[in-house]
Amino acid sequence: MSSYAAVEWTEQRDLRLVERQDIAPANGEITIAVESAGICGSDLHFFRGDFSPRPGTTPGHEFAGRIVALGPDVSGHREGDLVGVEPLLRCGMCEFCLTGDYHVCQQRRLVGEGQHGGMSQRANVPAHIAYKVPASVDAEGAALAEPLACSVHGFRKIGLQGHETVFVVGAGTIGLTAILAARAVGASVIVLARHQHQQAAAKRLGATEVIGEDANSKQRITDLVAANAIDVAVETVGGKAETLWEAQRVLRPKGKLLVLGVFTGGPVPINALHLAVKEIEMVGSMTYNAKDGHVDYEIALEVVSGFLAEIKSLVSHRFALTSANDAFRTAVDKSTQSLKVHFNPNSI
Repeated sequence: MSSYAAVEWTEQRDLRLVERQDIAPANGEITIAVESAGICGSDLHFFRGDFSPRPGTTPGHEFAGRIVALGPDVSGHREGDLVGVEPLLRCGMCEFCLTGDYHVCQQRRLVGEGQHGGMSQRANVPAHIAYKVPASVDAEGAALAEPLACSVHGFRKIGLQGHETVFVVGAGTIGLTAILAARAVGASVIVLARHQHQQAAAKRLGATEVIGEDANSKQRITDLVAANAIDVAVETVGGKAETLWEAQRVLRPKGKLLVLGVFTGGPVPINALHLAVKEIEMVGSMTYNAKDGHVDYEIALEVVSGFLAEIKSLVSHRFALTSANDAFRTAVDKSTQSLKVHFNPNSI
């Protein structure tokens, strides 16, 4: 029996390299040789100690690779296919799953948390969560479809229109990929970004305007508010930041506030009177689904295909599995100017 390398969480919230024996894919599963896997902001929550990881579990839910084995009763896939993984595990039988809202299934789990993920040379996943990648897209681009799908879902949920202007608060991975999701429907995008390397990335990805935190930027925001220029505001920072109000206050009357950031510090400030007086619609959004016959993840793969050079420019650092802790430290420390940190698992 052959073996492969993977990383897994320890009791100390760091990562260790392990060797595992190959396991044949079970009924309805495929085995993927992982070619690219990204570190997500949620992975960093575990690394920092905001949440407790499951020791012994291999993280990684943003990944893509080639199918090397098919389990029994798998159809629609072939060995050698390059696939991206939509990493939501679900029961498939509840009212939410049956209507395509599997992202709110009460038994929902995430690959990389509920089972071993993609920071590994091999990964076994259910065949139905793997999607063939467009011919023009490589594994690194495909691995970026997962965070992009979060914005695709949010914008579909609020019905973003091509004539509208979007104001994105934050320029981490979700904020930056939101630029492409908005551009894909023809919308204009203004980005509020703190760090200079994030500002440069937002410009590369096609933001109409990028705003910082200096006095001129604050005045520009005041002018945008006065002109009722912002139709949709997107909060992408989350954590413990007070950025929800920052997003809310820029909106025109009857504008829409989309919450994509994952908040970990409990309640955060909003202005309820402002919401009521301006009749602002605030919408929460989490991951992605397949509502009305449209799969958000598949749409994201098509967006990647249309903006491949732009989205791949987000990958600022690449590591082998042997340097897993260095990779996480690089991702968590913005002084490294990291944007997206990826593993190339088979380069070990």
